[in-house]
Amino acid sequence: MKISNKSVIHKRLKCFVNYIATEKEKLDEIKEKADEVRDCIESQAKKDGYTILSSPYSGSFASKTGLRRSLRGNDEVEGQDVDIAFVLKDSDKNGKPLGCLIKTFEGYLDNRWPSSDTGHTKSSATIKFSGAKQQYDAVPLIETNRKNIQKLIRLQGKDRQSSVVKHKEFMKSRTETSDKIDGVVRFNECVRLMKWWRYQQQSESSIFGNGEDDKKIPSFLMNLLCAHAYDKLGVKETYAGTLAEWFGLLHHVIHQKSDVVFDDFSKKHSISQEATWRVIDPVDDSNNIVQNWSRTMVAELSDWLSQSRDRMIEAIRHDCEGNDQKSLDCLVQLFGNSISNQCKEI
Repeated sequence: MKISNKSVIHKRLKCFVNYIATEKEKLDEIKEKADEVRDCIESQAKKDGYTILSSPYSGSFASKTGLRRSLRGNDEVEGQDVDIAFVLKDSDKNGKPLGCLIKTFEGYLDNRWPSSDTGHTKSSATIKFSGAKQQYDAVPLIETNRKNIQKLIRLQGKDRQSSVVKHKEFMKSRTETSDKIDGVVRFNECVRLMKWWRYQQQSESSIFGNGEDDKKIPSFLMNLLCAHAYDKLGVKETYAGTLAEWFGLLHHVIHQKSDVVFDDFSKKHSISQEATWRVIDPVDDSNNIVQNWSRTMVAELSDWLSQSRDRMIEAIRHDCEGNDQKSLDCLVQLFGNSISNQCKEI
C-alpha cells in the first residue's frame, strides 16, 4: 500500500512514535535507579552465598520497545517495566542447587526500601519507588550447561528455559535489518505502536482489560506477533502502510489459528498440539505463549486486528482525499486520544 512520506497521516504517526517512547530525559534517572536495584540484590545475594554472574537489562528496556506512562482520557497505558535479569551460578556456596529465588529477591528489595511498593510476579520480584512511574522487575535466572541458556524457576515451581542474550538478539536483529530498508520506519517503533494499540483495544474489550485483575495481551506475545509480521512483510515507507498490512496479516494468522514459530535459533521444532492456538517462544519450544487461551480470547484478538485493518485503511483513504480530521478520527479509534492531543497540528 503506497502512501507518501509527505502525507499528513505519516507525519502524525511519526510524531506519535516519538511521543509514546519513554522520555529521553528520564533515561538517566531510570538507569540510576536500576543501578541501585542491582547493587541491592547483588550485595545481599553475595552475603547469602549466591554468585551472580551477570545482571543485564532485558525485556522492553533492552529492546527499546518500551512505552511512556499515560493515564489520561481514554489512554490507559501503564508504561514500561524495567526488567533486570540476574544470572546466577546454579548452586550456593555450599554446593546446594538453587530453587526459586523470587521471594528472596523480594525480601532484599523490601528490606532496602521498606516504604516502597514491593511485590512479585510469577517470574520476578518487583518494586515501584515513591513518585516514580516505572516498575523495576528483578528476574532470577539460573545458569545451565548450555551457552547463553538459563533456567527460570517460577513461583509455582515450574521451570522455563530462557535466554537474555537470545531474546535481546531476536528483537535487535529485526530492528537492525529494518534500518536498512528505505524510509524511517523501524521495527522496534512499530512494536511500540502495536503495544500502545493493544492497550486501547483492551480498554474497550469485554474479554481483556487494563485493570489489575483483568486478562491482558502479554507484551511478549505482541513482540512475537510483530516479529512474525515483520518476517513476512517487512516495513513499508510509512507507519500507516506498514500497520495496515500487519493488521491484515495477523488477523489472517489468528483467524486461521496458524502456528507462529521462529527458526532464529533452531530449524527443528517439537511443538505440542494440545492448544487452541500456538505462538512459540523462539528459545523454548515447550513454551506456548497462548497455551491457556480460550477460543473466545483468540477470536477477540482476531476481531481487533480485522477491525483495525479496516480502520487504518479508512484513515489512509481520508488522508488521500485531504480530509485530515476524519483521518485523525480513525487514528484516535486505534490509538486513543493522545494521538490527537499530541499530533493533531501537523
